Amino acid sequence: MFRDETDHNVWTAILGSCHYLYRLLDPPQRPALQAFIRTLLGPISQRLGWTPQAGEHELLSQLRGELLGALGTLGDDKVTQTEAQTRYDQYKKNRDTVDRNVVPALVSILAHIGNRAEYDEFRVNSKTAQTPQEEQRYLFALAAFRPAHLLEQTLAMTLNGEVRTQNAPYLMRSLLLNTEGRERVWAFMKEHWEEMLRQYPDNSIVRMCEGIVSLVTPELEANVRDFFANHPVKQGAKTMEQHLEKLRIAVMCKQREAANLEAYFTRVS
Repeated sequence: MFRDETDHNVWTAILGSCHYLYRLLDPPQRPALQAFIRTLLGPISQRLGWTPQAGEHELLSQLRGELLGALGTLGDDKVTQTEAQTRYDQYKKNRDTVDRNVVPALVSILAHIGNRAEYDEFRVNSKTAQTPQEEQRYLFALAAFRPAHLLEQTLAMTLNGEVRTQNAPYLMRSLLLNTEGRERVWAFMKEHWEEMLRQYPDNSIVRMCEGIVSLVTPELEANVRDFFANHPVKQGAKTMEQHLEKLRIAVMCKQREAANLEAYFTRVS
Protein backbone atom coordinates (compact mmCIF):
# COMPACT_ATOMS: atom_id res chain seq x y z
CA MET A 1 0.00 0.00 0.00
CA PHE A 2 1.72 3.15 -1.34
CA ARG A 3 5.02 1.23 -1.08
CA ASP A 4 6.26 2.66 -4.37
CA GLU A 5 4.56 6.07 -4.14
CA THR A 6 7.05 8.94 -4.04
CA ASP A 7 4.87 11.87 -5.10
CA HIS A 8 5.26 14.54 -2.45
CA ASN A 9 1.74 15.89 -3.02
CA VAL A 10 0.18 12.47 -2.47
CA TRP A 11 2.00 11.97 0.80
CA THR A 12 1.18 15.50 1.96
CA ALA A 13 -2.51 14.60 1.72
CA ILE A 14 -1.99 11.24 3.44
CA LEU A 15 0.07 12.65 6.31
CA GLY A 16 -2.40 15.49 6.80
CA SER A 17 -5.13 12.90 7.21
CA CYS A 18 -3.02 10.94 9.70
CA HIS A 19 -2.51 14.05 11.82
CA TYR A 20 -6.24 14.77 11.71
CA LEU A 21 -7.16 11.24 12.79
CA TYR A 22 -4.58 11.27 15.57
CA ARG A 23 -6.22 14.37 17.04
CA LEU A 24 -9.66 12.85 16.56
CA LEU A 25 -9.12 9.57 18.41
CA ASP A 26 -8.98 9.20 22.19
CA PRO A 27 -5.75 7.83 23.74
CA PRO A 28 -7.11 4.26 24.17
CA GLN A 29 -7.97 4.21 20.45
CA ARG A 30 -4.64 5.51 19.18
CA PRO A 31 -2.57 2.30 19.35
CA ALA A 32 -4.59 0.88 16.45
CA LEU A 33 -3.95 4.03 14.40
CA GLN A 34 -0.26 4.01 15.35
CA ALA A 35 0.09 0.41 14.18
CA PHE A 36 -1.64 1.33 10.91
CA ILE A 37 0.73 4.28 10.42
CA ARG A 38 3.75 2.04 11.00
CA THR A 39 2.41 -0.40 8.41
CA LEU A 40 1.71 2.45 5.99
CA LEU A 41 4.95 4.41 6.38
CA GLY A 42 7.42 1.69 7.31
CA PRO A 43 8.10 0.25 3.83
CA ILE A 44 8.54 3.58 2.02
CA SER A 45 10.63 5.02 4.88
CA GLN A 46 12.87 1.95 4.86
CA ARG A 47 13.22 2.24 1.10
CA LEU A 48 14.20 5.92 1.22
CA GLY A 49 16.47 5.49 4.25
CA TRP A 50 17.96 8.36 6.22
CA THR A 51 20.37 9.82 3.67
CA PRO A 52 19.83 11.20 0.15
CA GLN A 53 21.12 9.47 -2.92
CA ALA A 54 23.26 11.14 -5.58
CA GLY A 55 21.13 13.16 -7.98
CA GLU A 56 18.04 12.89 -5.81
CA HIS A 57 15.24 15.42 -6.39
CA GLU A 58 14.73 18.01 -3.65
CA LEU A 59 11.09 17.00 -3.18
CA LEU A 60 12.12 13.41 -2.50
CA SER A 61 14.56 14.65 0.11
CA GLN A 62 11.78 16.66 1.74
CA LEU A 63 9.49 13.65 1.63
CA ARG A 64 12.05 11.50 3.45
CA GLY A 65 12.12 13.91 6.37
CA GLU A 66 8.34 14.22 6.56
CA LEU A 67 7.81 10.45 6.48
CA LEU A 68 10.44 9.77 9.14
CA GLY A 69 9.02 12.52 11.35
CA ALA A 70 5.51 11.08 11.10
CA LEU A 71 6.72 7.53 11.67
CA GLY A 72 8.56 8.51 14.85
CA THR A 73 5.74 10.66 16.26
CA LEU A 74 2.32 9.64 14.95
CA GLY A 75 3.47 6.06 14.46
CA ASP A 76 5.39 5.95 17.75
CA ASP A 77 7.90 3.67 16.02
CA LYS A 78 10.59 2.74 18.55
CA VAL A 79 13.23 1.83 15.97
CA THR A 80 12.82 5.20 14.25
CA GLN A 81 12.95 7.00 17.61
CA THR A 82 16.18 5.25 18.58
CA GLU A 83 17.78 6.01 15.23
CA ALA A 84 16.65 9.63 15.48
CA GLN A 85 18.40 9.97 18.83
CA THR A 86 21.60 8.51 17.39
CA ARG A 87 21.55 10.74 14.36
CA TYR A 88 20.75 13.84 16.37
CA ASP A 89 23.78 13.13 18.58
CA GLN A 90 25.85 12.93 15.39
CA TYR A 91 24.29 16.15 14.12
CA LYS A 92 25.32 18.01 17.27
CA LYS A 93 28.93 16.96 16.71
CA ASN A 94 28.97 17.60 12.97
CA ARG A 95 26.00 19.15 11.18
CA ASP A 96 27.21 17.90 7.83
CA THR A 97 26.47 14.30 8.85
CA VAL A 98 22.69 14.80 8.61
CA ASP A 99 20.72 15.97 5.59
CA ARG A 100 19.06 19.32 6.25
CA ASN A 101 15.63 17.93 5.33
CA VAL A 102 15.94 15.24 8.01
CA VAL A 103 16.85 17.65 10.81
CA PRO A 104 13.24 18.80 11.41
CA ALA A 105 12.22 15.15 11.74
CA LEU A 106 14.91 14.52 14.35
CA VAL A 107 13.83 17.55 16.37
CA SER A 108 10.13 16.65 16.22
CA ILE A 109 10.76 13.04 17.22
CA LEU A 110 12.98 13.98 20.16
CA ALA A 111 10.38 16.51 21.34
CA HIS A 112 7.70 13.82 21.10
CA ILE A 113 9.65 11.36 23.27
CA GLY A 114 11.70 13.87 25.25
CA ASN A 115 11.77 15.00 28.85
CA ARG A 116 13.63 17.62 30.87
CA ALA A 117 17.08 17.25 29.30
CA GLU A 118 15.83 17.55 25.72
CA TYR A 119 13.45 20.35 26.64
CA ASP A 120 16.14 22.45 28.27
CA GLU A 121 18.48 21.85 25.33
CA PHE A 122 15.85 22.89 22.78
CA ARG A 123 14.93 25.93 24.84
CA VAL A 124 18.55 27.08 24.83
CA ASN A 125 18.85 26.30 21.12
CA SER A 126 15.85 28.51 20.36
CA LYS A 127 17.68 31.43 21.99
CA THR A 128 21.12 30.79 20.48
CA ALA A 129 20.03 29.78 16.98
CA GLN A 130 22.10 31.05 14.10
CA THR A 131 19.16 31.53 11.75
CA PRO A 132 15.47 32.49 12.14
CA GLN A 133 14.50 29.10 10.71
CA GLU A 134 16.47 27.27 13.37
CA GLU A 135 15.05 29.51 16.09
CA GLN A 136 11.49 28.73 14.98
CA ARG A 137 12.21 25.01 14.71
CA TYR A 138 13.38 24.70 18.31
CA LEU A 139 10.86 27.17 19.72
CA PHE A 140 7.82 25.42 18.27
CA ALA A 141 9.25 22.02 19.15
CA LEU A 142 8.76 23.02 22.80
CA ALA A 143 5.00 22.82 22.22
CA ALA A 144 5.29 19.13 21.28
CA PHE A 145 6.74 17.91 24.59
CA ARG A 146 4.17 15.82 26.41
CA PRO A 147 5.06 15.83 30.16
CA ALA A 148 2.71 18.14 32.06
CA HIS A 149 5.43 20.05 33.91
CA LEU A 150 7.12 20.96 30.61
CA LEU A 151 3.80 21.97 29.11
CA GLU A 152 3.33 24.40 32.00
CA GLN A 153 6.72 25.97 31.33
CA THR A 154 5.91 26.54 27.69
CA LEU A 155 2.55 28.03 28.58
CA ALA A 156 4.27 30.49 30.90
CA MET A 157 6.67 31.46 28.11
CA THR A 158 3.78 32.69 25.97
CA LEU A 159 3.14 35.57 28.38
CA ASN A 160 6.25 36.21 30.47
CA GLY A 161 8.22 38.01 27.76
CA GLU A 162 10.54 35.12 26.97
CA VAL A 163 8.92 34.65 23.55
CA ARG A 164 8.46 37.59 21.22
CA THR A 165 4.86 38.71 20.85
CA GLN A 166 4.88 37.97 17.12
CA ASN A 167 5.69 34.32 17.93
CA ALA A 168 3.76 33.76 21.16
CA PRO A 169 0.27 33.42 19.57
CA TYR A 170 1.54 30.78 17.17
CA LEU A 171 3.22 28.92 20.02
CA MET A 172 -0.18 28.92 21.76
CA ARG A 173 -1.79 27.51 18.63
CA SER A 174 0.79 24.71 18.56
CA LEU A 175 0.17 24.00 22.24
CA LEU A 176 -3.57 23.68 21.61
CA LEU A 177 -2.78 21.06 18.96
CA ASN A 178 -0.75 19.01 21.47
CA THR A 179 -3.12 16.11 22.09
CA GLU A 180 -1.64 15.38 25.51
CA GLY A 181 -2.30 18.81 26.97
CA ARG A 182 -4.97 20.53 24.91
CA GLU A 183 -7.55 20.73 27.70
CA ARG A 184 -5.03 22.36 30.04
CA VAL A 185 -3.94 24.73 27.28
CA TRP A 186 -7.54 25.73 26.58
CA ALA A 187 -8.09 26.45 30.27
CA PHE A 188 -4.92 28.57 30.32
CA MET A 189 -5.99 30.45 27.22
CA LYS A 190 -9.38 31.32 28.73
CA GLU A 191 -7.80 32.35 32.03
CA HIS A 192 -5.30 34.68 30.34
CA TRP A 193 -7.43 35.83 27.41
CA GLU A 194 -7.49 39.51 28.30
CA GLU A 195 -3.74 39.52 28.89
CA MET A 196 -3.20 37.91 25.49
CA LEU A 197 -5.38 40.53 23.85
CA ARG A 198 -3.20 43.24 25.39
CA GLN A 199 0.12 41.63 24.46
CA TYR A 200 -0.45 39.99 21.09
CA PRO A 201 -0.93 41.74 17.73
CA ASP A 202 -4.64 41.99 16.91
CA ASN A 203 -4.29 40.16 13.60
CA SER A 204 -2.61 37.16 15.27
CA ILE A 205 -5.43 36.34 17.69
CA VAL A 206 -7.64 34.66 15.11
CA ARG A 207 -4.68 32.62 13.87
CA MET A 208 -3.95 31.51 17.43
CA CYS A 209 -7.56 30.38 17.74
CA GLU A 210 -7.12 27.92 14.90
CA GLY A 211 -5.87 25.51 17.56
CA ILE A 212 -9.40 25.08 18.90
CA VAL A 213 -10.04 22.55 16.11
CA SER A 214 -8.28 19.97 18.31
CA LEU A 215 -10.81 20.28 21.17
CA VAL A 216 -12.87 17.42 19.80
CA THR A 217 -15.37 16.49 22.48
CA PRO A 218 -18.98 17.73 22.69
CA GLU A 219 -18.27 19.22 26.13
CA LEU A 220 -15.22 21.14 24.96
CA GLU A 221 -16.94 22.28 21.80
CA ALA A 222 -19.85 23.66 23.81
CA ASN A 223 -17.40 25.42 26.10
CA VAL A 224 -15.51 26.88 23.13
CA ARG A 225 -18.69 28.19 21.53
CA ASP A 226 -19.88 29.71 24.78
CA PHE A 227 -16.53 31.39 25.37
CA PHE A 228 -16.32 33.03 21.96
CA ALA A 229 -19.97 34.06 22.09
CA ASN A 230 -18.98 36.15 25.10
CA HIS A 231 -15.47 37.04 23.91
CA PRO A 232 -15.73 37.78 20.17
CA VAL A 233 -12.47 38.12 18.26
CA LYS A 234 -12.07 41.67 16.93
CA GLN A 235 -10.45 40.80 13.63
CA GLY A 236 -11.27 37.78 11.50
CA ALA A 237 -14.90 37.05 12.36
CA LYS A 238 -15.34 35.00 9.21
CA THR A 239 -12.20 33.01 9.93
CA MET A 240 -13.43 32.32 13.46
CA GLU A 241 -16.66 30.98 12.00
CA GLN A 242 -14.58 28.64 9.87
CA HIS A 243 -12.57 27.46 12.91
CA LEU A 244 -15.79 26.72 14.78
CA GLU A 245 -17.26 24.92 11.78
CA LYS A 246 -14.15 22.75 11.48
CA LEU A 247 -14.46 21.92 15.17
CA ARG A 248 -18.14 21.01 14.68
CA ILE A 249 -17.27 18.69 11.80
CA ALA A 250 -14.47 17.04 13.80
CA VAL A 251 -16.72 16.41 16.80
CA MET A 252 -19.45 14.96 14.60
CA CYS A 253 -16.94 12.77 12.80
CA LYS A 254 -15.55 11.53 16.11
CA GLN A 255 -19.00 10.72 17.46
CA ARG A 256 -20.01 8.86 14.33
CA GLU A 257 -16.80 7.15 13.21
CA ALA A 258 -14.22 6.84 16.02
CA ALA A 259 -15.16 3.27 16.95
CA ASN A 260 -15.35 2.24 13.29
CA LEU A 261 -11.94 3.78 12.61
CA GLU A 262 -10.36 1.94 15.53
CA ALA A 263 -11.85 -1.36 14.32
CA TYR A 264 -10.65 -0.71 10.76
CA PHE A 265 -7.09 0.17 11.75
CA THR A 266 -6.92 -2.89 14.00
CA ARG A 267 -8.01 -5.08 11.09
CA VAL A 268 -5.69 -3.73 8.40
CA SER A 269 -2.49 -3.03 10.35
